[in-house]
Amino acid sequence: MNKVAAIAISLIILMSCEGVKSGIGRVDFNHVKDTVIQGIELVFVPRGTYKAGLQCDSRNLEYDYWIGRFEITNGQYFHFLKQALSDSFLVLTDSNLLYHYKGDSLIPEDDYHIKLFDNRITYSSGTLNLDTSFANHPVTGVTWYGTKAFCDYFGLYLPTVAEWEKAARGSNNFRFPWGDSIDGSFANYYQSGDPFEPGTTPIGFYDGSLRGGFQTSNAQSCFGCYDMCGNAWEWVEDVWDERTPYHIGKGGGFYYHTPAQLQIYFHSVYGPSTPPPLDMCDVPDGFRVVYKTIGQ
Repeated sequence: MNKVAAIAISLIILMSCEGVKSGIGRVDFNHVKDTVIQGIELVFVPRGTYKAGLQCDSRNLEYDYWIGRFEITNGQYFHFLKQALSDSFLVLTDSNLLYHYKGDSLIPEDDYHIKLFDNRITYSSGTLNLDTSFANHPVTGVTWYGTKAFCDYFGLYLPTVAEWEKAARGSNNFRFPWGDSIDGSFANYYQSGDPFEPGTTPIGFYDGSLRGGFQTSNAQSCFGCYDMCGNAWEWVEDVWDERTPYHIGKGGGFYYHTPAQLQIYFHSVYGPSTPPPLDMCDVPDGFRVVYKTIGQ
Protein backbone atom coordinates (compact mmCIF):
# COMPACT_ATOMS: atom_id res chain seq x y z
CA MET A 1 0.00 0.00 0.00
CA ASN A 2 1.44 3.38 -0.99
CA LYS A 3 2.82 5.13 2.10
CA VAL A 4 1.62 8.52 0.92
CA ALA A 5 -1.92 7.23 0.34
CA ALA A 6 -2.12 5.06 3.44
CA ILE A 7 -3.81 5.95 6.68
CA ALA A 8 -2.19 3.96 9.47
CA ILE A 9 -2.72 3.33 13.13
CA SER A 10 0.18 4.81 15.09
CA LEU A 11 3.57 3.27 14.46
CA ILE A 12 5.18 4.95 17.46
CA ILE A 13 3.85 2.52 20.03
CA LEU A 14 5.35 -0.92 19.47
CA MET A 15 3.60 -2.95 22.13
CA SER A 16 3.60 -6.66 22.65
CA CYS A 17 0.12 -8.17 22.62
CA GLU A 18 -0.75 -11.09 23.71
CA GLY A 19 -6.53 -33.26 4.35
CA VAL A 20 -9.48 -33.92 2.86
CA LYS A 21 -9.66 -32.71 -0.73
CA SER A 22 -12.98 -31.55 -2.10
CA GLY A 23 -14.63 -29.80 -5.00
CA ILE A 24 -16.16 -26.39 -4.56
CA GLY A 25 -19.65 -27.76 -3.87
CA ARG A 26 -21.24 -27.86 -0.42
CA VAL A 27 -19.08 -29.97 1.88
CA ASP A 28 -19.79 -31.33 5.35
CA PHE A 29 -16.83 -30.03 7.34
CA ASN A 30 -18.07 -31.23 10.73
CA HIS A 31 -15.24 -33.74 11.09
CA VAL A 32 -12.69 -32.13 8.81
CA LYS A 33 -9.79 -29.93 9.81
CA ASP A 34 -7.41 -28.59 7.15
CA THR A 35 -8.66 -29.07 3.61
CA VAL A 36 -8.17 -28.10 -0.04
CA ILE A 37 -10.71 -26.26 -2.21
CA GLN A 38 -9.95 -25.52 -5.87
CA GLY A 39 -6.29 -26.27 -5.22
CA ILE A 40 -6.17 -23.75 -2.35
CA GLU A 41 -4.83 -25.10 0.95
CA LEU A 42 -7.03 -23.97 3.86
CA VAL A 43 -6.31 -24.31 7.58
CA PHE A 44 -9.02 -24.78 10.17
CA VAL A 45 -9.55 -22.02 12.76
CA PRO A 46 -11.94 -23.03 15.57
CA ARG A 47 -14.48 -20.76 17.18
CA GLY A 48 -13.53 -19.10 20.44
CA THR A 49 -11.47 -16.30 21.92
CA TYR A 50 -8.47 -14.55 20.42
CA LYS A 51 -6.36 -11.44 21.00
CA ALA A 52 -7.20 -8.39 18.88
CA GLY A 53 -5.70 -5.00 18.11
CA LEU A 54 -2.82 -3.02 19.56
CA GLN A 55 -3.92 -3.63 23.16
CA CYS A 56 -4.52 -7.36 22.59
CA ASP A 57 -8.11 -7.23 23.81
CA SER A 58 -9.76 -10.60 24.34
CA ARG A 59 -12.54 -11.07 21.78
CA ASN A 60 -14.62 -13.95 20.57
CA LEU A 61 -15.58 -15.44 17.21
CA GLU A 62 -18.61 -17.66 17.53
CA TYR A 63 -18.03 -19.80 14.44
CA ASP A 64 -15.39 -22.02 12.85
CA TYR A 65 -13.83 -21.09 9.54
CA TRP A 66 -11.03 -22.03 7.16
CA ILE A 67 -8.42 -19.56 5.91
CA GLY A 68 -5.74 -19.84 3.24
CA ARG A 69 -2.49 -21.33 4.45
CA PHE A 70 -0.84 -19.14 1.82
CA GLU A 71 -1.64 -16.01 -0.15
CA ILE A 72 -3.30 -16.62 -3.52
CA THR A 73 -0.59 -17.17 -6.13
CA ASN A 74 -0.06 -15.95 -9.67
CA GLY A 75 -0.73 -19.48 -10.89
CA GLN A 76 -4.04 -19.70 -9.03
CA TYR A 77 -5.15 -16.26 -10.16
CA PHE A 78 -4.17 -16.95 -13.77
CA HIS A 79 -6.24 -20.16 -13.69
CA PHE A 80 -9.17 -18.12 -12.37
CA LEU A 81 -8.81 -15.49 -15.09
CA LYS A 82 -8.79 -18.08 -17.86
CA GLN A 83 -11.86 -19.87 -16.48
CA ALA A 84 -13.80 -16.72 -15.62
CA LEU A 85 -13.19 -15.13 -19.02
CA SER A 86 -14.24 -18.34 -20.75
CA ASP A 87 -17.47 -18.30 -18.71
CA SER A 88 -18.06 -14.57 -19.42
CA PHE A 89 -17.86 -13.94 -15.67
CA LEU A 90 -15.21 -11.32 -16.47
CA VAL A 91 -14.77 -9.03 -19.44
CA LEU A 92 -11.48 -8.18 -21.17
CA THR A 93 -11.79 -4.85 -23.02
CA ASP A 94 -8.85 -2.92 -24.49
CA SER A 95 -6.47 -4.88 -22.24
CA ASN A 96 -8.57 -3.99 -19.17
CA LEU A 97 -9.93 -6.80 -16.98
CA LEU A 98 -13.37 -5.87 -15.66
CA TYR A 99 -15.73 -7.39 -13.10
CA HIS A 100 -19.35 -6.33 -12.70
CA TYR A 101 -19.84 -5.62 -9.00
CA LYS A 102 -23.49 -5.41 -8.00
CA GLY A 103 -22.86 -2.69 -5.44
CA ASP A 104 -23.55 -2.30 -1.74
CA SER A 105 -24.47 0.47 0.70
CA LEU A 106 -21.23 2.36 -0.02
CA ILE A 107 -20.23 1.30 -3.54
CA PRO A 108 -22.36 1.84 -6.68
CA GLU A 109 -23.05 -1.01 -9.09
CA ASP A 110 -20.59 -0.80 -11.97
CA ASP A 111 -17.81 -2.52 -13.91
CA TYR A 112 -14.52 -2.28 -12.02
CA HIS A 113 -10.91 -3.03 -12.92
CA ILE A 114 -9.56 -6.10 -11.15
CA LYS A 115 -5.81 -6.23 -11.78
CA LEU A 116 -2.76 -4.41 -13.05
CA PHE A 117 -0.91 -6.42 -15.66
CA ASP A 118 2.73 -6.99 -14.70
CA ASN A 119 5.64 -9.20 -15.73
CA ARG A 120 4.02 -12.24 -14.09
CA ILE A 121 0.57 -12.14 -15.72
CA THR A 122 0.72 -10.36 -19.06
CA TYR A 123 -1.62 -9.57 -21.92
CA SER A 124 -0.29 -9.61 -25.47
CA SER A 125 -1.94 -9.97 -28.89
CA GLY A 126 -5.28 -10.84 -27.32
CA THR A 127 -3.84 -13.56 -25.07
CA LEU A 128 -3.23 -13.81 -21.34
CA ASN A 129 0.12 -15.30 -20.40
CA LEU A 130 1.71 -16.53 -17.17
CA ASP A 131 5.43 -16.45 -16.42
CA THR A 132 5.60 -19.89 -14.80
CA SER A 133 8.78 -19.00 -12.91
CA PHE A 134 6.54 -16.80 -10.72
CA ALA A 135 3.56 -19.18 -10.57
CA ASN A 136 4.26 -19.98 -6.90
CA HIS A 137 4.67 -16.33 -5.86
CA PRO A 138 1.69 -14.39 -4.44
CA VAL A 139 -0.35 -12.52 -7.02
CA THR A 140 -0.04 -8.75 -6.61
CA GLY A 141 -1.43 -5.64 -8.24
CA VAL A 142 -4.97 -6.88 -7.51
CA THR A 143 -7.78 -4.45 -6.72
CA TRP A 144 -10.35 -5.14 -4.01
CA TYR A 145 -12.80 -5.97 -6.82
CA GLY A 146 -10.27 -8.43 -8.21
CA THR A 147 -10.30 -10.26 -4.89
CA LYS A 148 -14.12 -10.19 -4.75
CA ALA A 149 -14.36 -11.55 -8.29
CA PHE A 150 -12.08 -14.48 -7.37
CA CYS A 151 -14.01 -15.22 -4.19
CA ASP A 152 -17.44 -14.91 -5.80
CA TYR A 153 -16.44 -17.21 -8.65
CA PHE A 154 -15.28 -20.00 -6.34
CA GLY A 155 -17.75 -19.53 -3.47
CA LEU A 156 -15.14 -18.17 -1.08
CA TYR A 157 -14.75 -14.99 1.00
CA LEU A 158 -12.22 -12.37 1.92
CA PRO A 159 -11.33 -12.56 5.60
CA THR A 160 -12.70 -9.95 7.95
CA VAL A 161 -10.21 -8.12 10.17
CA ALA A 162 -11.32 -10.37 13.06
CA GLU A 163 -10.82 -13.57 11.04
CA TRP A 164 -7.45 -12.38 9.78
CA GLU A 165 -6.14 -11.34 13.20
CA LYS A 166 -7.31 -14.55 14.86
CA ALA A 167 -5.58 -16.65 12.21
CA ALA A 168 -2.41 -14.57 12.65
CA ARG A 169 -2.23 -14.49 16.44
CA GLY A 170 -4.74 -16.83 18.07
CA SER A 171 -4.64 -16.28 21.83
CA ASN A 172 -0.96 -15.35 21.90
CA ASN A 173 0.32 -11.96 23.06
CA PHE A 174 2.49 -11.48 19.98
CA ARG A 175 3.37 -8.54 17.76
CA PHE A 176 3.97 -10.93 14.85
CA PRO A 177 2.54 -14.39 14.11
CA TRP A 178 5.68 -16.13 15.39
CA GLY A 179 6.60 -13.89 18.37
CA ASP A 180 7.78 -10.39 19.25
CA SER A 181 10.99 -9.98 17.25
CA ILE A 182 11.57 -9.67 13.52
CA ASP A 183 14.42 -9.58 11.03
CA GLY A 184 14.83 -10.36 7.35
CA SER A 185 14.85 -14.12 7.96
CA PHE A 186 11.17 -14.03 9.01
CA ALA A 187 9.42 -11.95 6.36
CA ASN A 188 9.71 -10.12 3.05
CA TYR A 189 9.41 -6.37 3.70
CA TYR A 190 11.02 -3.21 2.36
CA GLN A 191 14.80 -3.76 2.13
CA SER A 192 14.61 -6.97 4.18
CA GLY A 193 17.50 -8.49 2.20
CA ASP A 194 15.88 -11.67 0.92
CA PRO A 195 17.24 -13.28 -2.28
CA PHE A 196 14.29 -11.95 -4.32
CA GLU A 197 14.71 -8.31 -3.26
CA PRO A 198 12.95 -6.10 -4.28
CA GLY A 199 10.16 -8.51 -5.29
CA THR A 200 7.90 -11.18 -3.85
CA THR A 201 9.17 -14.42 -2.36
CA PRO A 202 7.54 -17.80 -3.11
CA ILE A 203 4.70 -18.76 -0.77
CA GLY A 204 5.88 -20.68 2.30
CA PHE A 205 9.45 -19.44 1.82
CA TYR A 206 9.92 -18.53 5.50
CA ASP A 207 9.69 -21.99 7.05
CA GLY A 208 13.04 -22.36 8.81
CA SER A 209 14.78 -23.94 5.81
CA LEU A 210 18.10 -23.00 4.25
CA ARG A 211 17.14 -21.80 0.76
CA GLY A 212 19.96 -21.29 -1.70
CA GLY A 213 22.31 -20.14 1.05
CA PHE A 214 19.68 -17.92 2.70
CA GLN A 215 18.65 -19.13 6.16
CA THR A 216 14.98 -18.53 6.87
CA SER A 217 13.20 -18.61 10.23
CA ASN A 218 9.92 -20.41 10.78
CA ALA A 219 7.35 -17.65 10.42
CA GLN A 220 4.07 -19.56 10.36
CA SER A 221 1.21 -18.57 12.64
CA CYS A 222 -0.13 -20.81 15.39
CA PHE A 223 -2.71 -22.15 12.89
CA GLY A 224 -0.10 -22.81 10.18
CA CYS A 225 -0.55 -19.73 7.96
CA TYR A 226 2.45 -18.27 6.13
CA ASP A 227 3.22 -14.71 4.98
CA MET A 228 0.70 -13.07 7.28
CA CYS A 229 3.41 -10.45 7.63
CA GLY A 230 5.11 -9.16 4.50
CA ASN A 231 5.26 -10.44 0.92
CA ALA A 232 1.84 -9.41 -0.50
CA TRP A 233 -0.20 -6.79 1.38
CA GLU A 234 -3.62 -8.40 1.95
CA TRP A 235 -7.05 -6.94 1.25
CA VAL A 236 -9.76 -7.77 3.79
CA GLU A 237 -13.53 -7.37 3.78
CA ASP A 238 -13.81 -4.50 6.27
CA VAL A 239 -13.95 -0.85 5.26
CA TRP A 240 -12.03 1.86 7.14
CA ASP A 241 -15.28 3.21 8.61
CA GLU A 242 -18.99 2.93 7.83
CA ARG A 243 -18.92 6.13 5.74
CA THR A 244 -15.90 5.31 3.58
CA PRO A 245 -15.93 2.85 0.64
CA TYR A 246 -12.23 2.02 1.00
CA HIS A 247 -11.20 -1.35 2.34
CA ILE A 248 -8.54 -2.20 4.89
CA GLY A 249 -5.32 -4.08 4.22
CA LYS A 250 -3.38 -6.24 6.66
CA GLY A 251 0.09 -7.67 7.07
CA GLY A 252 2.23 -5.18 5.19
CA GLY A 253 3.95 -5.88 1.89
CA PHE A 254 7.34 -6.24 0.24
CA TYR A 255 7.36 -2.89 -1.51
CA TYR A 256 6.72 -0.11 1.03
CA HIS A 257 6.25 -1.51 4.49
CA THR A 258 8.79 -1.60 7.30
CA PRO A 259 8.83 -4.05 10.23
CA ALA A 260 6.68 -1.75 12.39
CA GLN A 261 3.96 -1.89 9.73
CA LEU A 262 4.01 -5.69 9.67
CA GLN A 263 2.65 -5.97 13.22
CA ILE A 264 -0.62 -7.88 13.51
CA TYR A 265 -2.66 -4.94 14.78
CA PHE A 266 -1.66 -2.61 11.92
CA HIS A 267 -4.33 -1.43 9.43
CA SER A 268 -3.75 0.56 6.26
CA VAL A 269 -6.14 1.93 3.65
CA TYR A 270 -6.28 4.27 0.65
CA GLY A 271 -7.78 7.75 1.06
CA PRO A 272 -10.10 9.17 2.05
CA SER A 273 -8.45 12.63 2.35
CA THR A 274 -7.84 12.65 -1.42
CA PRO A 275 -10.16 9.88 -2.61
CA PRO A 276 -8.60 7.77 -5.36
CA PRO A 277 -10.69 5.68 -7.80
CA LEU A 278 -12.61 2.91 -6.09
CA ASP A 279 -10.80 0.28 -8.15
CA MET A 280 -7.29 1.53 -7.43
CA CYS A 281 -4.52 -0.81 -6.37
CA ASP A 282 -0.79 -0.73 -5.87
CA VAL A 283 2.19 -2.94 -6.64
CA PRO A 284 2.15 -5.15 -3.47
CA ASP A 285 -1.63 -5.63 -3.15
CA GLY A 286 -2.75 -9.27 -2.88
CA PHE A 287 -5.00 -11.44 -0.71
CA ARG A 288 -5.82 -14.75 0.94
CA VAL A 289 -9.25 -16.37 1.16
CA VAL A 290 -11.66 -17.79 3.71
CA TYR A 291 -14.27 -20.55 3.56
CA LYS A 292 -17.10 -20.52 6.11
CA THR A 293 -20.66 -21.72 6.45
CA ILE A 294 -21.94 -18.76 8.47
CA GLY A 295 -24.71 -17.00 6.58
CA GLN A 296 -25.00 -19.71 3.93
